[in-house]
Amino acid sequence: MRGSSGEVLDFECASLNAAAEHLVRDWGVPSCVSRWAQHGLGGVDLEACVRTWSSGVPLSATLRLTRDGLHGRFQGVGVKEADALVLWLLEPTGEDPAVVEAEREARRRAEAALESARDALAREELLRQALSKARMVAWEWTEARRAVTWSQDAAAFFGQSPGALGGSLPSFLSCVVVEDRPRVARGIEQALAMDGAYALKFRCRHQDGSTHWYEAVGQSFHEGERPHRMVGVVADCTEREVAEAVLREAEERYRLAARATHDVLWDCDLETGRVRWDGGQEELFGYGPEAADHDFAWWTQRLHPDERESVSRGLHDFIASDEDAWQAEYRFRKDDGGWVHVLDRGVLSRDAAGRPVRMIGSMMDITERKRTLERLAEEAEFRERFIGILGHDLRNPLNAITLSARALRRRAPLSSTQQQMAQRIEASAERMGTMISDILDLTRARLSGGIPLQVAPANLSNVCRQVVEELSAVHPDRYIAFDVDGRSDGLWDADRLAQVLSNLVGNALEHGAQDAPVLLRCLDLETRQVVEVHNPGAPIPAPQLATLFDPFRQAGAAREKGRRRSGLGLGLFIVREIVHAHGGSVDVRSSELDGTTFTVTLPRDARRASR
Repeated sequence: MRGSSGEVLDFECASLNAAAEHLVRDWGVPSCVSRWAQHGLGGVDLEACVRTWSSGVPLSATLRLTRDGLHGRFQGVGVKEADALVLWLLEPTGEDPAVVEAEREARRRAEAALESARDALAREELLRQALSKARMVAWEWTEARRAVTWSQDAAAFFGQSPGALGGSLPSFLSCVVVEDRPRVARGIEQALAMDGAYALKFRCRHQDGSTHWYEAVGQSFHEGERPHRMVGVVADCTEREVAEAVLREAEERYRLAARATHDVLWDCDLETGRVRWDGGQEELFGYGPEAADHDFAWWTQRLHPDERESVSRGLHDFIASDEDAWQAEYRFRKDDGGWVHVLDRGVLSRDAAGRPVRMIGSMMDITERKRTLERLAEEAEFRERFIGILGHDLRNPLNAITLSARALRRRAPLSSTQQQMAQRIEASAERMGTMISDILDLTRARLSGGIPLQVAPANLSNVCRQVVEELSAVHPDRYIAFDVDGRSDGLWDADRLAQVLSNLVGNALEHGAQDAPVLLRCLDLETRQVVEVHNPGAPIPAPQLATLFDPFRQAGAAREKGRRRSGLGLGLFIVREIVHAHGGSVDVRSSELDGTTFTVTLPRDARRASR
């Protein structure tokens, strides 16, 4: 018969008390449990002993003996103690007083031992449950056994199959990740070498491939110079390690962000009034490490005198309010006496009762931004002057040139050559005036936030008719078809829309087929007004469609036909900006079959967009 760990068990009696010797001698009871069944000794057999040996559950059975007409009934009780199985036979019914008294004494001792065994089992079960709830296992090493004994379910605790831990250090180290094995082996050797407490952290790789963190703590006991016993517990600290890793990563991001932005991060305890700077103050303000911990008064004294009262009062008012976020811009004195413009922002933390207890924030150096804003203000002033020069100082002499050339042609007797020269002066001046208007519109659109509008009640059909008449006079050999469908009144800038239509129809006349008409349609879509300008002819190349409305772009069709453009390539850009200023949109479709169509969609009321 073999036990659970494979050892051979025959339960040969190792020692007998007086009563047991009486049974062996006078009653003929065998000294080996394996031969009890052969003598008809009742329920105490080898299988029952093996169960007690393996599980620790106390043994209970009844023996009935008969010899020479004397009958005896014995209650058998057995428990496992250390490396032995102890059996008691109780309640003899024989006539020998000495045997009766001896067996009664043995029974009392057996009952006491049984009670002690039950208490031990209860304590062991309590310990097992406590370890399971705490996600821990216990272990013990003794010099006598030279092996490690683990608590129940230890293999599953380490994610291993049953029996994988074994009873030796090498078998346990096979469960530890390769990188940690030398350190774990050294830690155990050091714990054996010194009498006292120890702690060790390591990782194990489970059979499912996951890696868990463990922490072992315990105590080693020495007798003289030699260790004779070690005990300890191992806890699964994976969740804690993961949380700490996440925290370390967050702190590292926090430090890197502070370094990247050159901010000074601060943490204020509102109960004590202490403020702690988390680095950066030396680079930003020139203060050393001693300034990293200060109070409100230290900070207040370094505010610019012109802003000290307002910033300090604003911060205290914020803390007393129910708001959560605060920010202020002010000048802060550096260690060398200079001033730096800072943007200070913070958030407030409150306790369960709603009282402010903590405030965390950052101080950002915005000195360069302030300088940039000053430069932008200077550029804005220069821009206004530039627009003034374009709009007034250049147009006035240009108008004088135009009027003078026109008067010269009408009043003075000129030869044909002189007439052509005067006409050329007038046309060049008008073209230059158009260029100045385009540049002025470009400047306003790009630098002043959009083209300004003068919105008023207008009739779009009248605007279209005016444009058709003007362009028909310039191009008497071309036909412009005009169609109105439905109402065409709204609130727009009529002069700017005339500029849009003049550009679109002029482009259609210039780029379209010379023998084909240009179609201008005005459509009513209730809340919107749509204007379409269509011309047959060669389509706009597909690569140019994406950049057609960009400034300084000219369509390639005219150059392909050998005609030279007189503009700056700003016409369609200004068209788009004027339409956007009205809150509308402009689109283009172009193909070999259908020709080219520009579609302008306008809201009926452009006042909201113009604002």
